[in-house]
Amino acid sequence: MSPEKYLRTKVRTLAIGKCYMTNFDEGEGHVIVTRKHTGGKISMACYLVDKYCVGVNDSFYRLRMEPDEYEEFISRYEEGLGLHECSYNEAHNIIYWAVDFAEEAGIEPDKSFNLTQYMLEEYTDDIPLIEYEYGKDGKHFLVSSSKYDASKYLPKLRAKYDNDFKFVIPAEQWDED
Repeated sequence: MSPEKYLRTKVRTLAIGKCYMTNFDEGEGHVIVTRKHTGGKISMACYLVDKYCVGVNDSFYRLRMEPDEYEEFISRYEEGLGLHECSYNEAHNIIYWAVDFAEEAGIEPDKSFNLTQYMLEEYTDDIPLIEYEYGKDGKHFLVSSSKYDASKYLPKLRAKYDNDFKFVIPAEQWDED
């Protein structure tokens, strides 16, 4: 069975394992969700989440990791990004609410989410609701690292909100034209 088919059809039958997240002080952070295999292996997905505007900006998955490989992966993230353990409900809500907030502005999750969403439980009312603040000061706030990213998102934001949103683009990336 291909990894993609496994994700789409089988991974949700595995027990949810540990979940982690980084701080979202600057609006963006990582969320990791794991699933436990009966033989001790671990499958996981990592999501780069932008709570200010874009939602799921990127994601990837790993299937059937050996426990020592998984521990090494988590250890590197803890050291580099300040990862801390969280509940599955927190991870689920952060990710799906960020997706919803972005979709309000017509911004779809990164295409990688088409597969990694299957590491999460379905988006239903069965998961207890935890509300988080999205945007900045109640509005979409695009923090763009490049002209390319800005060109993807600014037209959607302008079409939906006219100029009732904020954005930041590095000065050397943008000209007045």
